[in-house]
Amino acid sequence: MSAPVSFFDYSRTSVSRSMVMLACGALIGLVIAGYGLFTAKGTRSRGVPPEAVALVNRRPILRSDFMAQAQTEFTMPYAQTSPQQREKVLRDMINEELLMQRGLEIDLPSYDPDVRNALVAGVELEVTAEVLAQQPTNEELRAYYEKHTDRYSSEGVMRLRDLVVKSEAGSIAQVRAKAQEAANAIRGGQALDAVIQRYGLVDSGHFVDAGHVDLGDIYQFAVHAKVDPALEKAILPLKAGGVSDPVEESDGAHVVVMLKHVFPLPESFEEALNRVWTDVKTDAQNKVRAANIDYLRGRGDIMVAPDYAQ
Repeated sequence: MSAPVSFFDYSRTSVSRSMVMLACGALIGLVIAGYGLFTAKGTRSRGVPPEAVALVNRRPILRSDFMAQAQTEFTMPYAQTSPQQREKVLRDMINEELLMQRGLEIDLPSYDPDVRNALVAGVELEVTAEVLAQQPTNEELRAYYEKHTDRYSSEGVMRLRDLVVKSEAGSIAQVRAKAQEAANAIRGGQALDAVIQRYGLVDSGHFVDAGHVDLGDIYQFAVHAKVDPALEKAILPLKAGGVSDPVEESDGAHVVVMLKHVFPLPESFEEALNRVWTDVKTDAQNKVRAANIDYLRGRGDIMVAPDYAQ
């Protein structure tokens, strides 16, 4: 059996020495390759990429954003801004980026509603950006108008008195009968004030302005917000001078006297064009938002507590 070869005996072949030398060569090669990779011109590790003015934790501040910010802040073309002004804008944008990154680091959107709302609004704006940029043609607008003509009319205007025989005035039948008598008296031409006094009618309080009964004109859409559906149904068809039949509600029997009623009139396509354009864009945005939510729900892992599961 031959004696083992010394590591430093270069006159004879040594397997261990060969393995060590191969390992050293490989390590040196990796070091050289890594140095070239991370120091080559144009890499993000060595310098700022051409499209950016700065890197903040490897996130770029784009030149286009920087120039737009400078123009907006100083209300002048970018070429006219001074070096001091540009330095201020860059410093502010770097500070803003640092704060934004810190906010994400501490998961600020999860517990600050303002940040959360801004983030949601930003994502929705990004999703609908293409829709906002598109301009519907005149043919598309007209087709939409013709499909939704019921939306486009002038605002109805009315002036009315909503009078009540209070429920405390007697039984349900007595209150209803008194209200009907009051309605018949007004229809028969008796003076409104005299009827109010004779039958103990009071204003409902649905239509008040600064604590006083509002006897001025109101838009028809406001009625929907002020009264219950049953009373609204009785009000809308009344013409000027008309009097409703009693409408029973929790506070008593209502009698509506219509003093003035200008009914809504259909608008032509040209008259409604601006509203049609807005509605077309709004509907398109809503469709994109709904599709995006469906997509996100489809790829999300959502668990709902059993008592809230539908």
